[in-house]
Amino acid sequence: AIGWALHAYGPHFGIWFPPPSARDYGRTALGLLDDGLYADTPQWAAARADAATRIDAATTHDEVDAVLGDAIGVAGGKHSFMMDADEVRSLSDSYIAPTSSLDGCVLTVTVPEFAGTIDQGDEYANTIADALGADGICGVVVDLRDNGGGDMGPMLAGLSPLLPDGTVTSFVIQGRTSDAALEDGTIKGGGTSISVGARDKLDVPVAVLTSGTTASSGEQTLLAFRGLDNARVFGDPTRGYASVNQEYPLYTGRTMVLTTGISQARTGERFSEEPIAPDVEVPSQEAPAAAAEWIASRS
Repeated sequence: AIGWALHAYGPHFGIWFPPPSARDYGRTALGLLDDGLYADTPQWAAARADAATRIDAATTHDEVDAVLGDAIGVAGGKHSFMMDADEVRSLSDSYIAPTSSLDGCVLTVTVPEFAGTIDQGDEYANTIADALGADGICGVVVDLRDNGGGDMGPMLAGLSPLLPDGTVTSFVIQGRTSDAALEDGTIKGGGTSISVGARDKLDVPVAVLTSGTTASSGEQTLLAFRGLDNARVFGDPTRGYASVNQEYPLYTGRTMVLTTGISQARTGERFSEEPIAPDVEVPSQEAPAAAAEWIASRS
């Protein structure tokens, strides 16, 4: 029974038992793509049939991965991709720490993309939360202009002093809605569950900066501020990758990153593959000045 369960459900979690033939591996992985955002379209039906034919003719697992690479964009859309084993192993090497600076009583926090270990995520989140704990802050600028995505958990946990507890954002997957929720500095249901502990909330104007580079988890972080009375967004429209991805580790060491759902803000608005417009559209390099002017007008 255990062996059957591993065989049937293991591939969803990167467990391939027993070692599959190229054909069996390909057929199983192709079934995972049926969870894709566009899996109910005629385009996917045609692409799936073609992929199945090519998989049956494949003789190696690497050949199968090439087929999956061609198919994943049809099943999941533009936010879906294959990640090589070397890329998976090197994620922790790409860690970029958040930074902050204080101009008078206005704190600017630069929130970069994040891909790394649990320990790095904890450091990342606490670096942001600690900066927000400075005395005398009268306004905050959250700079997401260079945030191309990654793991949203450390981003939201770090920014928790600026966000009300409760549902931060939601995901709609195959008609079912699940929430990313914040409670006492702990984020659950959105990326890695990270905690910075209970922090005092900051009731100050918050200006969020975006650009055409702001994508994926950067956009999820942006949506966490959507609908808040004290927040306003400045810059360029985002890249348009606010859809929801699921990772499937493959037998070859590669990973399928498949788009399976869309995002829903606390306002009820839904976002997927269209850029998110700012409240005040200005060239992203001019966004800090526009944000500073707005914060000064609120003081």
